[in-house]
Amino acid sequence: MNRWIGSLMLAGLASAVMAQAPFTIVRPPDGAKVRETVHILIPKGSIPEGGYVGVFLGGKFLEATVPPLKGKFYDYALDTKGLGLPDTEPGKPLKLELVLYVDYNEKSRIVDRTSVDVNIGNQANIPVPNAGIKLRYNFVPGTRMIYRLDQKVSISPISEEDNNKGGRAAEFTADGETIRMAYEVMNSYGDGDGLLRMQPLPEKGKDYALLSVGTDPQKKYFDYEMAPIYMRIHSTGQQVFGSIPGYVPMEGSSGGGSYTDLLAAFPLPTLPSKAVHVGDSWQSQFQEGSIDLTNLHEVDSVVDPFPARGEFVDTEWEGGHPCAKIKHSIEAGTSTKEGKKLKAAGASISDDKISLEETIWFAMDTHQVLRVDRDMTIDRKVQSTDLGGGNPMGGPPAGVGGPPPGVGAPVGGGGKGEDFIGPKVPNNLDQFGRGRPGGRPQGGPPPGFGGRGGPPPGFGGSGAGAGGFQGGMGGAPAAQKSTFVRIRLLQTFTLESN
Repeated sequence: MNRWIGSLMLAGLASAVMAQAPFTIVRPPDGAKVRETVHILIPKGSIPEGGYVGVFLGGKFLEATVPPLKGKFYDYALDTKGLGLPDTEPGKPLKLELVLYVDYNEKSRIVDRTSVDVNIGNQANIPVPNAGIKLRYNFVPGTRMIYRLDQKVSISPISEEDNNKGGRAAEFTADGETIRMAYEVMNSYGDGDGLLRMQPLPEKGKDYALLSVGTDPQKKYFDYEMAPIYMRIHSTGQQVFGSIPGYVPMEGSSGGGSYTDLLAAFPLPTLPSKAVHVGDSWQSQFQEGSIDLTNLHEVDSVVDPFPARGEFVDTEWEGGHPCAKIKHSIEAGTSTKEGKKLKAAGASISDDKISLEETIWFAMDTHQVLRVDRDMTIDRKVQSTDLGGGNPMGGPPAGVGGPPPGVGAPVGGGGKGEDFIGPKVPNNLDQFGRGRPGGRPQGGPPPGFGGRGGPPPGFGGSGAGAGGFQGGMGGAPAAQKSTFVRIRLLQTFTLESN
C-alpha cells in the first residue's frame, strides 16, 4: 500500500515536471567555440518550484543554483577564465551538462538532464609575428577613456608563537573604495607621443564621489572640485612631463589662486620598448602617481618611477579583444637568520618584505589597456601590547587594533622608509590628494607606502609599524610581544568605456 501511494506521488511529481517548459540548453549550441564568460540559456518555466540546477563541466561538479531569470531565459554565466580552465585540445571538447533536481521527501531527485559539447579558446587565434610584436599606445585626439579603479585592503595579524608553529593568520578585510578616472587624448605628436588629460570623475549617475583622502574620513567630493592633471607620455607609456595647472583669478578680483581641488594621479602602465615574444622578459618600471602642490608652478612631473621586471606572459582574450598579458613585479626585503629559520619551519611570515605585482591586459587591436590587476603585499614584524587574556572574538591582537590610517581610501599613510635592505626607490609616492594653500596635499600613497624616500615603500625604521600600526596604549606599562602582520592592497583598474 505504501509503495502504491509512493508511486502515485512520484507519478504526480513527474507530471508536474512534464508540464514545465522543456529543460534544454538553448545556447551555446552543441560544439560551440567559447571563451571568457559564457552565457548558458535555458527556457523560462523549465525549472519547477523548488527545483534547482546542478552544473557539471567535463564530469566535474561546479555548483548547484537557480540561474537568474532574464527575459525568456534562465541565464547561467560560466566564467571560464575565472575557473582557470585551459584551452581544449582540437577534437577533445568538454561536456557541459545541466542536471535538474527537485526535492522530494527531503531528498533530491534527478528529473532531467541536458548537455552540449563546448570548445574553450581563451588563448586561441591570437597570432604573434615571428619578429615579435611592438606594443604601443595609439593616441587619437578626442579619444576619451573612462576607467574604474576598485581597491580593498586586507590585514592578517598572527602572534609570534603561532607563526613559529606554522600557523596561518586570519584575514580581516576593510571596506573597499572605488574611483572613476577619465583619460582624454588632447593631442598627438609625430613621434607617437600623446598629451593626456587625467581627471577623477563622480560616481555614475551622480555629481559627486564618496572618497577618503589620506587619513581623512570618507566625504563627498563634487564634480566641480575635481581638477585635471596633464601628462605628455611616450607611446610606451613613459612620462615625458607632467603638469598640474593652477587656478588664476580674473584681473581685478580679490580672490587668490585655488589649491583646494581634488586631484588623482594614476598613470597608465608602461610597455616594453622593443618587440617581444611570449615568454620574453625585460627591465621595466612602475610609475606611481606623485602629487606635490608645494611648488605648483614648478611641477614638471606627476609620477615617480621605480624598477620592475617585465614579462610577456601570454596572449589572452579579454573583454572580446585579443590581448597581450604582461606582468610587472618587484620584491625586496630584509634577510635575517631568524627569518630563514621561520621560512624553513613553514611559517607564513618570516622576514620584513614587500612585493608588488601587476598584471596588464593590453588590447592588440585597439592599443588600449583593458584591465590591470595590482597586488601589493607587505610583511612586517611589529610590537603589540599584551593586555592579558587575548581576544576572545578572534580579532587582531591588541596594538594592531584595525587598519592603518587611510585604509579603504585610494591612498593611505605608511612607514618611514629608513633602515631598509633593498633597491632604492624615488621618494614622494603620493598618488591622490586634496591641495591646501601653502602646503602638500592631504593624502599619500597606498597603505604601507613610505613618504621619505630611499627604500621601496612600506618599510620603516623607528616609529610606526607597517602602514601606521602602533604598539602600546596609554596607562600602566605593559609587556611587549612581537606580532607578524601581512597587509595586502588589491587594485583592479578596468576600462569602463571609451
